[in-house]
Amino acid sequence: MFVKTTRKTLMSVGVDIGSSTSHIVFSELTLEKDTTSRTEKFEITDRKILYSGPVHLTPFSDPKTVDLHALRDLILRDYEAAGIDITQVDTGAVIITGETAKKENAEDIVVLLAGEAGKFVAATAGPNFESVLAAYGSGAVNRSAETGETIMNVDVGGGSSNIAVCKDGRIVATSAINVGGRLVATDEEGVIVRLEDTGKRVAAALGVSLEVGEMLPNSARKPIADALASALVEALQGSAESDLTKILMMTEPIEFPGTIDKITFSGGVAEFLYGKEKSRFGDLGSDLAEAICEKLDELGIPLSEPDHRIRATVIGAGQSSLQVSGSTTFLSSGLKYPIRNLPAVVPYIPQLKPTADDVKTAIEAALARHDLEESVDPLILAFNGTVRPSYESLTEFARGVVAALPKSAAKGTPIFMCFSDDVGNSVGNVMRRETGIQNEICSIDEVTLSEGDFVDIGEPIIEGVVVPVVVKTLVFENGL
Repeated sequence: MFVKTTRKTLMSVGVDIGSSTSHIVFSELTLEKDTTSRTEKFEITDRKILYSGPVHLTPFSDPKTVDLHALRDLILRDYEAAGIDITQVDTGAVIITGETAKKENAEDIVVLLAGEAGKFVAATAGPNFESVLAAYGSGAVNRSAETGETIMNVDVGGGSSNIAVCKDGRIVATSAINVGGRLVATDEEGVIVRLEDTGKRVAAALGVSLEVGEMLPNSARKPIADALASALVEALQGSAESDLTKILMMTEPIEFPGTIDKITFSGGVAEFLYGKEKSRFGDLGSDLAEAICEKLDELGIPLSEPDHRIRATVIGAGQSSLQVSGSTTFLSSGLKYPIRNLPAVVPYIPQLKPTADDVKTAIEAALARHDLEESVDPLILAFNGTVRPSYESLTEFARGVVAALPKSAAKGTPIFMCFSDDVGNSVGNVMRRETGIQNEICSIDEVTLSEGDFVDIGEPIIEGVVVPVVVKTLVFENGL
């Protein structure tokens, strides 16, 4: 019934479509069966970059629309240059980030590039989730685990700066602000060819009027860059007091009461900040990097260089890993299979007897971190080693979950949960019995999920309770 091989390789492709740049990477992933696991679980043991495509300027047909045909041609040329046919690809990830995610045809980009339905993760990353992706991809998360340092990673791209605080190998706070190097872009003659609403508003606040088709005054470049850098530094300090910073904030200011040991920058602007790029691309990237460097002393945090800069958001691709749940799952009879592309939301719950309110608060924070709205966005809650098997603990836990999902409970939206331990069936039964909800429930056990994972769930294959699970993980270049 199952593939008995203990080792297999996958061809993986990752595509990042940002507001400034787009790029593609092909990788070969080696997966080996975990002989200690109670499930048919494969782990990535090696990752080999086969081809890293050039960094392209994301093509636009007009300020509000990505040029799909030009983008498709760029990607197909990268396939050709890599010597890889589309049919050879087993899995992958398409991530739409920054201002591109706001464009009118953002969904069309996903459909175009993630056409291999079921094989590709396709995500339009909101500002908090983009902060998560960049922190993993830059290496900040891994570095915080290895060194014990608390690291703030700031991904400064074309349209936004995405902030994440990394501590002990996980992300504990995120935020984002509309500060980027391509809010205003010109042609070789200095004529404005792209002007984001944010760029126009910043200039107007400085008394400068900007319009597409007009010249960008050289005298305006530094004041605009300085204003953006000042707003960014203010946001990094967890503040939004100035009028301009209030206008630019995309999320709530970052909240972290502890001490930041190091700060790292990733994204396209980081190439200028660390002196890796000298060319200008008709935008404010180099001006903004210079302005940020001038203001870093205000932070009082040592600057460190990350493992990866411009390709941090997602230079890897999607790992496709077949797992099989344990036999103690809870599956409502009304669920329809297959269930595809559920993003994993991982709440950080206190280990020692969490109350229902602890559980509720942790789930709400995790949803906000991923820019997901319960009952509207499909998702699966993933709990790793946090649920005690006593009836009292299970009841408290179940009540906390339901309290965190009031709209889902009211609308009857299916509730999907996944547990690293064998408590799935117990949680499902107690949730039904003690909370009275009538929602369809899928409560899977013995599958461990992480932030960045997406899940497909197939029809039960053994005794109506064991389900095949395809976990598609965003694989970053900072290691395994």
